Amino acid sequence: AKKTKSIRSIIHPSIMTPAAAAASGSPETSAESSSAHERGFDDHSHSDAHSLLSTGDDHSHSDANSLLSTGDEASSHSGSGQYDNDHRSPAQIAIAKRQRYLALSRCAALLLVLVTAAVAGAVTYVLTSREQDEAVQNQAYLLTEEILTTPNIHLDAIANKMTVMSSSMTALAASQEPPVNWPYYTQADFSTLFGKSYLDNSGATFLTWAPHIQGDLARVQWGNYSTAMANGWLPPQDANRISSQIYTINELGRPVMETGPGPFAPVWEMASLTTYDSLKVNYNMLTDETFANSYQQLMDTSMQVMTPIMENVDDLYGITLPLDQRDIPTSLLITPIFEGKDQDDATPVATLIAVVAWDVFFQNILHPEQPKVYVVVEPTDMTLCGGYDDEYLFEIQGETATYLGTNVDQQDLPDDFVATASTMPSPFATDYMSSTDCTYTLTVYLSTEVYDMYDTQNHAPAIWTAIVVVVIILAGVVFFSYDIAVQKRYQKLFNSTAKTNAIVSSLFPAEVRDQLFGTGKKKNTSSNNNNKKNSPNDDDDEEEGFDAAGTPAESTKYRLKNYLAEEDGAMTAAGGAGAASGPSNLVNPGDDEKIREAMAGIDMHETKPIAELFPNTTVMFADIAGFTAWSSVREPSQVFVLLETVYRAFDNIAKRRKVFKVETVGDCYVAVTGLPEPRKDHAVVMAKFARECLEKFNGLSKQLEISLGPDTGDLAMRAGLHSGPVTAGVLRGDKSRFQLFGDTVNTAARVEATGQRNRVHLSTDTANLLKEAGKEHWIKKRADVVTAKGKGELHTFWLVTPGQEHVDEVNTNDPEFAHRAGLKLEEIEATLPPKIQRLVGWNAEILKKLLQQIIAKRNAVTNKRNYDAQLNRLESEINQRKQLMGEVIEVIALPKFDAKSHKNQENPSKVVIPEDVVSELRLYVCSIAAMHRDNYFHNFEHASHVTMSVSKLLSRIIAPSDIMDQEEGGNLASALHDHTFGITSDPLTQFACVLSALIHDTDHLGVSNAQLVKEKHAVAEFHKGKSVAEQNSIVLAWEKLMSPSFTHLRRCIYGTPSELERFRQIVVNNVLATDIFDKELQTIRKNRWEKAFAKSGDNAGAEESAEDAINRKATIVMEHLIQASDVSHTMQHWHIYRKWNERLFAEMIHAHKQGRLPFDPKAGWYAGELGFFDNYIIPLAKKLKECGVFGVSCDEYLNYALENRREWANKGEEVVAQYIEKYCKETSEDEGGDDKEGGK
Repeated sequence: AKKTKSIRSIIHPSIMTPAAAAASGSPETSAESSSAHERGFDDHSHSDAHSLLSTGDDHSHSDANSLLSTGDEASSHSGSGQYDNDHRSPAQIAIAKRQRYLALSRCAALLLVLVTAAVAGAVTYVLTSREQDEAVQNQAYLLTEEILTTPNIHLDAIANKMTVMSSSMTALAASQEPPVNWPYYTQADFSTLFGKSYLDNSGATFLTWAPHIQGDLARVQWGNYSTAMANGWLPPQDANRISSQIYTINELGRPVMETGPGPFAPVWEMASLTTYDSLKVNYNMLTDETFANSYQQLMDTSMQVMTPIMENVDDLYGITLPLDQRDIPTSLLITPIFEGKDQDDATPVATLIAVVAWDVFFQNILHPEQPKVYVVVEPTDMTLCGGYDDEYLFEIQGETATYLGTNVDQQDLPDDFVATASTMPSPFATDYMSSTDCTYTLTVYLSTEVYDMYDTQNHAPAIWTAIVVVVIILAGVVFFSYDIAVQKRYQKLFNSTAKTNAIVSSLFPAEVRDQLFGTGKKKNTSSNNNNKKNSPNDDDDEEEGFDAAGTPAESTKYRLKNYLAEEDGAMTAAGGAGAASGPSNLVNPGDDEKIREAMAGIDMHETKPIAELFPNTTVMFADIAGFTAWSSVREPSQVFVLLETVYRAFDNIAKRRKVFKVETVGDCYVAVTGLPEPRKDHAVVMAKFARECLEKFNGLSKQLEISLGPDTGDLAMRAGLHSGPVTAGVLRGDKSRFQLFGDTVNTAARVEATGQRNRVHLSTDTANLLKEAGKEHWIKKRADVVTAKGKGELHTFWLVTPGQEHVDEVNTNDPEFAHRAGLKLEEIEATLPPKIQRLVGWNAEILKKLLQQIIAKRNAVTNKRNYDAQLNRLESEINQRKQLMGEVIEVIALPKFDAKSHKNQENPSKVVIPEDVVSELRLYVCSIAAMHRDNYFHNFEHASHVTMSVSKLLSRIIAPSDIMDQEEGGNLASALHDHTFGITSDPLTQFACVLSALIHDTDHLGVSNAQLVKEKHAVAEFHKGKSVAEQNSIVLAWEKLMSPSFTHLRRCIYGTPSELERFRQIVVNNVLATDIFDKELQTIRKNRWEKAFAKSGDNAGAEESAEDAINRKATIVMEHLIQASDVSHTMQHWHIYRKWNERLFAEMIHAHKQGRLPFDPKAGWYAGELGFFDNYIIPLAKKLKECGVFGVSCDEYLNYALENRREWANKGEEVVAQYIEKYCKETSEDEGGDDKEGGK
């Protein structure tokens, strides 16, 4: 195509041969042709490419396919007519065949796509259906397992309760004086003490116990004993009716006295949920064969035994059961009673007997909403189970179980109940029936409703099948669309080439034409070789394309491209001034060592360096304005979150626009276009890249403010572009790197350094390239001339970027207006400026994480009572407190360290906070933001800055949970709890500290407390002139929190009255601690600090307990924590200090102009700041270090305080002059123009 274009550029109709002129019918003379040549090719309407293809006198156009003819063949046809319609050229025949082949190929491909879609859809449907069926079967199997295992669990629970009852009877008998002579024992209050409680909780219907009687004498003595003792537990009328001796029932149903030595097990004390027959007393239980077998098993093993299913148990004991319970299969659960506590190898002296209906075992298995199921109970061996071979059917629905009858076949079940893979016999009660060899199996039948309940994705196979088929068909459509587009492009290029071929064939001989197209054979090779060898650009010793060793040599540019092509992505920083570099091509750190070992003994100078000059490039330097000051108040992890997020976004843009990223140095991002592949539009591409990066950064900084805190949205990108030649290559050696060198790199760095925030700065060279590319509307000349180090004065340009002047609008109205105008709380956030909304999100996220810690700790505590009633009363009582000075206490009692609950505490990050609590939390923070006035200094942004400092200091305290997993972590964690005074062991304390910082300037009026008192302001009068602004903030914020809109939030913050009291005390103490100008309070705090942190030889705290001493220190440390955070800007980077110092100056100047400040602040501002540092800031920073709990932050704060003090001493007077120039002009802009907004 390039050759075709170059050939076209040299072809002109004025140089056509006479034959071509005749063919075109042009009568012009050579002079006219020369004139036409001067007018240009485009002025001849009949001289276009098509006219050049005309043949014959009729000027008709030949078919484009005929243009394939070349050389003499084309010339021979130029003077004759068109091809005869009945005869096609070989080229036309070949094209027709190719078109038929392409059509058949497309049909075959279409058929293949359809077949593939059908096969893939069928396979997908089968596999997903099978997977769905398996999932449903697994769920049904789990339900079946639960149904089969739960009855054994219920039986174990009933048996365990009987074991406890047996032990209790043994213990009570052993405690009597004189000692009990078994079996002659009567348990006092058996019916109430044991019977009722057991029957109510176990599900059994009847309970009795029978002594073990052995021998004639014992039998007679028992008869006498039972007759005498019956009056003790039976009503008189019943006691006189009982049998005087142990008896049995004969075949005629009549009672017969027992004789002989026994053994006997007479019924004694009884308890029932219904009525029972007292005549059953002294009935020999061993008369029943089923019971006798089980009884013998109990005597042999001294373990609990359960009888097989027995009939007529109600008749046996004279129990009166409801009609719906009389036919339920019933068994007796028999538990041994021993004489003493030592039961090993002991023989039971009596037995506890409970009548248990089998429906109890199947209760409370299913959830109420689950479909019903059926369970069939059948004996494994009829002869071993009392001769009964009945199958017992139970229906389980929800928490209830209903007995339906015996010998029910599967065919008798409802139609939708079928045997499934989950249906299997399961043994039951084998531990209680093993010795009798009578066991039962349970079989579960599930209904189709159960499978429908678990088949929640019954349409999934069809959906996945449709997705697969649609994806394959769409892929086919894309493929065919691309094929058609390529075919059209190919046809267009083919037609153009054919036309050019015809033109060239008509103008030049075949040999010349072939050389133009590069298809001719080279001639005079030896001559060419001699010329090459004599060329001054080649070495005399080496042949073309070979190095000194005789191996093929790669060009330097090819080697450089290979090196860069092998790079794995992101480039990192290295190099110095005028140089930019990227990382070496190492897959992992170990490769670097392997390369050095392989290179051992090889001199790098024996091979040529990988370097090349790229004459046409554009270099961009971009950094983040304000980054240094911003990062000084952030955690290291937050700094890296910002850089990684921004640079990852830049990298993605660079890949898309094919811009080469060179390196990142700190917050500076370096990129270049025009290498390794040269391109003419390098300046245009780099301008687009810089503009897109600028827009991307502005969006990301606003988004990240929610997670990274205040001032993140104020960061701005500053970029500089310069175009020119650069030397690029790989500087070999240890840690080889790709680097750029040259004046272009230096100039780009200077252009960036002299730029402005949120703008792209262009050098003159880059601007000229943009003009040449027709992008003059992209640039705007800079009004002033910049002076760059080493470059002198430079005339530069700005790249016009849409939205570059955009900044957040400052809310100059009273933020309380939204609250006072009767807006709903939900509508408040919409009235806040965008920046305040982002700060609301960040503050809410900080508090949300602390709430997760509170919930995690609360969940680890076992005692979870409901204190809602007490909390409601206490909240109402606290909300009535308006005079808060009396609430300040010296010692706030923090909770003791609980190692057990701390160890069992779940990961707070995994705690899910209810949505209503999250929404209420954000709504509350919005309300606090709206209640902040539009002051220069005391505003919501400052409150957020204080909150960030409090959070940072709290995060620097070593928390016990951080080392709980270490060896002997419990003791070490407890020691650290004491070392940090328990602050970080209690998340509620941390939450209260952070919340105190957020609300401490709520509704601040922009003037001092002293001025409010002097003015007799209503707020000052209400709070009796003490800590006016601070008390007002607490009252308003607390009233808002206590409103009904935040009930769920309050219950999440505190759950007990003691937590509410502690929460309130911390908030009051901390907020009032921010009043640093009340001399009385200042003296009190100083004395409290000295008492809390008295030196070892001081006896100030000798009479104070260790716990009170720790709590005292915690209280005073929390107060100093918020005090330091309130003025943390003085202990941070110089730019941060300047920013807030200027805002405070502006606020005081504004108050002075309004007549609300008795003195002019500008007169003593410089000296006042020095005194403030010496008398308050630096001593406060030293106290943070003295308490010893804030880690490296105390050194950081102290160092910044000392450094800012030195900077202010050197530059303060100049800074104050700038303040005065900016804020003290007597113009109309003083009260509400650009000056005020700039100060804010």
